[in-house]
Amino acid sequence: MYPNIPYEGLSWPITQHAGSLSKKALDGLLNACMQNRGQIVDASVINEYLIAQNILPSNIRTDSNQADIWRDYQQILSEFGLIYSTRLSKEIRLTPVAMSYLNGRLNYGELITLQVMRYQYPNGQKLQLSPSLIESYGSGFAFSSFTEMQAHNNILVRPAVIVWHVLYNLWKSNEIPVLSIDEVQNYIFRCTQHSDVRVCVDSIIASRQQELILPPLSRARRNAADWMKILNQTPLFTLSTDANNVSHSDFSVKESASILQVCKALSEQSSFWIFNCEDDFKMKWFDFYGDFDNNMDYLIKMDSL
Repeated sequence: MYPNIPYEGLSWPITQHAGSLSKKALDGLLNACMQNRGQIVDASVINEYLIAQNILPSNIRTDSNQADIWRDYQQILSEFGLIYSTRLSKEIRLTPVAMSYLNGRLNYGELITLQVMRYQYPNGQKLQLSPSLIESYGSGFAFSSFTEMQAHNNILVRPAVIVWHVLYNLWKSNEIPVLSIDEVQNYIFRCTQHSDVRVCVDSIIASRQQELILPPLSRARRNAADWMKILNQTPLFTLSTDANNVSHSDFSVKESASILQVCKALSEQSSFWIFNCEDDFKMKWFDFYGDFDNNMDYLIKMDSL
């Protein structure tokens, strides 16, 4: 129960490259995938296209002295359910939500907001268990993936929704509706269910009044910074110039009533992908997260942006 954590090393891991997302980069990566759709991944062909179009830095590897943009930046596409992970599909396979964007059914702001707000833990993309996490968990560790470990500990959260809700509740409590990176690391990351939001808000308010100071979660600082950058990629959040504070954007303030309803729907357990131990759970994650038509209820329209 909040603020207790189920294991040492609790955090919200995400690819560090997601923070560098932009419309130009996303369009270039998706167009490269579209040109090679259904083909076995050939990183050299995709790298040549991205370099020729000046989409992303060449990312020259020191060991081979060759450009390797695809190796790192393709993680953005699979992280946000736009392609099936190349660990699962040797051929480039775009998801329905990516195709809806390429076909013009979604604009950039709508796509990023939809996928960032729907991003959840556990999911079938975040699988890797670090040696330090296994060690910190202690004896009795018997999980085959990070996904399974989180499910076992009853973690079920959508980070962007939790942050939006906490900011909203701070405002309703007549508190400054801004979260520092320290508050994200020390308080927000302790949420393991959406029912933790209210007590999380109370803890943050108490900390601001010097009544309750929770220690920082170990190894969570970098993930806190990465998540704040990711939130800033959507039209719903604003990151301070020093990247140390996140708040609602003007759009969020203006459209708070409709966004609140979407956040409430995305907090319901029935809206989540639920892990099971079946062999194909990873593929089922991408089927779920990469879907579009069944997720129209969560779409925040941004025609004016």
